[in-house]
Amino acid sequence: MRRLAPCLLVGLLAACAAQPPQGRTPYAPSPGMLSVLEERQAMHAKDLSGLSVADARDVPGLPDAARAIPNVRGLPAVYTEVPQITALTASGAEGGLSARLYRPALAKDTPVIVYFPGGTWVTGTLDTYEESARQLSMRTGWVVVSIRTRLAPEVTFPAVHDDAFAAYMWARSHMREWGADPTRVVLAGEGPGANLALSTALTARERVRQGSSAVPDQLLLITPLAGTGLSDASMKESGRSRPLTRATVDWAQDLYARRNLADPRIDLVNRPDLGGLPPTTIILAEIDPLRSGGEALAQRLTAAGTPAEARLFPGTTHGFFGLGNQVPEAAEAEAYAVTRLQAGFYRSAVPVLSGPVPRAPAPHPARARARAHRHR
Repeated sequence: MRRLAPCLLVGLLAACAAQPPQGRTPYAPSPGMLSVLEERQAMHAKDLSGLSVADARDVPGLPDAARAIPNVRGLPAVYTEVPQITALTASGAEGGLSARLYRPALAKDTPVIVYFPGGTWVTGTLDTYEESARQLSMRTGWVVVSIRTRLAPEVTFPAVHDDAFAAYMWARSHMREWGADPTRVVLAGEGPGANLALSTALTARERVRQGSSAVPDQLLLITPLAGTGLSDASMKESGRSRPLTRATVDWAQDLYARRNLADPRIDLVNRPDLGGLPPTTIILAEIDPLRSGGEALAQRLTAAGTPAEARLFPGTTHGFFGLGNQVPEAAEAEAYAVTRLQAGFYRSAVPVLSGPVPRAPAPHPARARARAHRHR
């Protein structure tokens, strides 16, 4: 093999070094977002699509980079404090699943969030996405249970979706003992976890029509993997962005659902039956190949009669939610999500009167004259 001339080698190295931390995209990250992306780049994070499954699962994510930033500055890593955190084993479709319970100090009949963490169909752990669950619990004061379904390629479609529905039903059966109110349930998820949350809600809706199951009361879909298409606007604009690329989305889908990409349980945005669902909040990142799918999902939910609101956070990338300790836009997204959820469960402390406001009875004339005589 012919050796490269020194000047050519230097040029190639400079070109690699010039790759921006956010990858190739027309959008610029915010200063806080950029700092996390730069730290992840310094950790030599690679695109998952060119790696073995084992190596891909070791690639640092944005939460890893965010936790490392204080250490670089000689400070301890920052974690959002939650009074009670307990490891659990959830019941999946074919066995136990890792789960984690986050509770306020005195949980009593609080609403509850069932949360499926982010990543891809192949990667993502409870630890990596713990800060999202912590933020949701701390900001709401509610019970949160985070559940990690099985991953591909160890299982293939629809096993992960089956796990999600089974775990949701398992969670509903334990809410009272957690100090949570099973009449106020949020189903939430990030990335493919948001796909699982919406798919689970649709399955629950069908089971209710058959006389069983229970539909959640709200949905929170964070940077959702809404469908399986790879050619919409954001895929073209940010398909080479970081941390999530179009190639990674394709790689993960191929390992999980190669022959089932048109199945309505995973290709949700193209379903014709998106009505009859609870109020839905959708969080979108600007620098995200999944953004257009999330926008289309919000429009189609609304058109089907499901109350849905989507909000885009400029300067953010896929996976930004949960980084509120480092990225102001993430803190804004967390606060927005919580405000929406709390408004959905608002209960007035003052009883509402259905008729005219009653007035105090007029005093008896003789008693009125007696009081007047005493005060002379």
